[in-house]
Amino acid sequence: MDILDLNEMDEITGKIWLGNKIASTHYNILKKNGIKKIISLLDFPLEYNKEEESDFIRKVIIILDYPSKNIIKYFGECLNFMEGEEKTLVHCTLGVSRSATIVIAYIMWKQKMKYENAFNYVKEKRKRISPNFGFKKQLQIFESLLIKNNYDLSKINFNNLEKFESSDFEW
Repeated sequence: MDILDLNEMDEITGKIWLGNKIASTHYNILKKNGIKKIISLLDFPLEYNKEEESDFIRKVIIILDYPSKNIIKYFGECLNFMEGEEKTLVHCTLGVSRSATIVIAYIMWKQKMKYENAFNYVKEKRKRISPNFGFKKQLQIFESLLIKNNYDLSKINFNNLEKFESSDFEW
């Protein structure tokens, strides 16, 4: 059975894929789909096959999947990493919350979509997505920042967003 039949990764756009951590280790499937870059959002770094790693550029973000965690501070670096012509896999442990949050943020920015529309767009491609409520709130904050800055990512100061704490998000 092919890995895609197991829904370990799904194509969201022609160059963005969303999946789980198993997908990030299936080198033949990654190569078959032309994936060159991988963003990993995990509790701790994984060890990878060193022989295969030279085929990929990786960005690893260590973040827990808790509503109180500040994921918005990583939007700028992740979205910029996803830029370019290379196909990118964005994954977390299950491909449901952390990675979905980053992909939704990317769709909001690139397609100038509001949060709800971007969420529905990604959900149509990967049915199981479910960002936790803290991440959803941060995506809504990101929506207002994008609108305020005319979708110009370079005008958003992500360093200021590092100051957000769980108390800043009105749960």
